[in-house]
Amino acid sequence: MKEGKNQEKNMTTIICILGMIFLLFASIFILIFVSNTIERQKVYKNANLVEVQATIIGYREETIYTNNNSIPIGTSFNTYYKYTSSDGTVYSSFWQTRIKTEEEAKEQIGKKVKIYVDDELKVHTKSLSNDKTGVTIGATMGALCLLLSLGLFIYLVIKFVQWKKNKPQTKKLSKEEKKKEPPKNFCVLHRAIILLSVFMIIGCVGSSISKEKEYQVYANAHFEEVEGVIYKYKEFEMDSLPYYATYYKYVDRDNNEYMNLWQNDIYDKKKAEDEVGKVVTLYYDSKLGVLKSLSDWKVPSKPNHTLNIIVFVIFLILFLNSLVRFIRFIVRDKRYEAEQKRQREEGQYER
Repeated sequence: MKEGKNQEKNMTTIICILGMIFLLFASIFILIFVSNTIERQKVYKNANLVEVQATIIGYREETIYTNNNSIPIGTSFNTYYKYTSSDGTVYSSFWQTRIKTEEEAKEQIGKKVKIYVDDELKVHTKSLSNDKTGVTIGATMGALCLLLSLGLFIYLVIKFVQWKKNKPQTKKLSKEEKKKEPPKNFCVLHRAIILLSVFMIIGCVGSSISKEKEYQVYANAHFEEVEGVIYKYKEFEMDSLPYYATYYKYVDRDNNEYMNLWQNDIYDKKKAEDEVGKVVTLYYDSKLGVLKSLSDWKVPSKPNHTLNIIVFVIFLILFLNSLVRFIRFIVRDKRYEAEQKRQREEGQYER
């Protein structure tokens, strides 16, 4: 009976520890997301947004699923807008979602809608209002997870103190008596922790190095002006209306070919045919490839390694703790075996 209660207590403790770790990581992820959202909102707040007229250019059918995303229960339609600035930058995104019928979505095509653009920062938005509801909910959830994790930690500390206080007093063994006792073997547990920690540490370091290298590639990019050629066009159809897209090709000094879309709003086949063979100006970097315009280029923000550092420190502590305990067990086990061997030899000598 007592053994069953002990097992139940141990299971409760394990569940509390796992719950504490899960809530801690959940709070970290949520608060990092909230922080990034706030930074994006600051960018829009400081942007010099100008009202412009975009055009609804199309729609897309979306499947609606049940809450667990397993069973399709219907369809809806999303419309999309497009705006091309004077420097050739294209701003596009969805305009309206969850439109019930295709007819309603079709009626929007060609409609002019207001959006707000900052050509210097290359950002745009559909509304000047800054909705802080998502940030508030995220911050509340992150704080709640953090508080619950802290509460579980305090609960475990209290339980540990109570256990230490109520633990029956045992006779303290001398060094000689300790040598006679076999060391407790937790090698399987510590090996698992060591392997998991090594995997996570390598993953964190590798992820940070990879992010930093990628950032350096973008930060040190040097685009040179080169000449490409329009090498083909394709015909497409939308709402029974044909339109044409042209594609460019550029071959660098190492014979690497770069091909991509050049223009996709041509409605005259003869014009599309005339574009083939035309020389166009492109911008080339040996590591990042080809851009149609330098306005498409934007150096990404410096990578944030906060989460990697937190995970690295946690698993480094777990690794060092298990490694020390594993080595201590091996040393004690060797000493115990040597002591047992010595006692057997002394017993045989006395006989």
